Amino acid sequence: MTVLEENSHTVSPAHRARFCRLCEEAMLENRANGDAGIGTLAEKRLHAIIKRYLCEDEDLHEVGVLNTRYVSDVRIGNDVYEVQTGAFYPMRKKIAYYMEHTDCTVTVVHPIIVKKWISWVDPATREISKRKKSPKHEGMKDLLAELYCLIPYLDNPRLRFRLLLLEAQDFRMLTGRSRDRKRYGAERYERIPLDLLGEEDFTTPSDFRQFLPDALPTHFTVKDFTRHTGIRGRDAYSAVRVLAAMGLITPADNIGRAMAFLKRS
Repeated sequence: MTVLEENSHTVSPAHRARFCRLCEEAMLENRANGDAGIGTLAEKRLHAIIKRYLCEDEDLHEVGVLNTRYVSDVRIGNDVYEVQTGAFYPMRKKIAYYMEHTDCTVTVVHPIIVKKWISWVDPATREISKRKKSPKHEGMKDLLAELYCLIPYLDNPRLRFRLLLLEAQDFRMLTGRSRDRKRYGAERYERIPLDLLGEEDFTTPSDFRQFLPDALPTHFTVKDFTRHTGIRGRDAYSAVRVLAAMGLITPADNIGRAMAFLKRS
């Protein structure tokens, strides 16, 4: 199965068309400002386009949170949307404040790049190579480990998550230490969204049950979990802790010397 077949979460043609329009508008705005290059906006385009997709009324963007230093990405009435394009750990204090000191419903919106193209940028000449499709991609299962830092709040019904499954193009700098300058220190300069391929909302813990494969034994170890989900290493341990915090699995007697869990029906 491909990632898209495995995660067949369709999006309406209207939503997809609007997302693509916003991507085009972001590029045209950049050219209108006299720069056809990349990385020229104060706010990275992926983050900015997702905010516009959530709400095109920019008066509702960057709204202050009470009398704090926090600023919400989008606030529509009592509904707050936080766009997190990277790791979740840096936002843990902000989410904690929302959960502990406000009555807002907070949706964390996170892009998953399921189809990726790569172009290389020469830092000296600014020349951009022809794009090539990357064999690497992300999957929805990557969300689980990221939620580990938010475990204290995962049972709060006011905290929700939305995944946007995207096609995107990465622009990477030829700054690596390898002969071709593509490895050992080469950095991603910017990620440009191209298309919206699907959406998935997680509003209750039961929505996360899809991450427990039917083939996973009822009484299982982390090694079993890895074999059936493909989530490995430290991420696997984080993922099972997240699922336990949601009440979808419970700690159980060890299997041999290995920590074990029980799936809950």
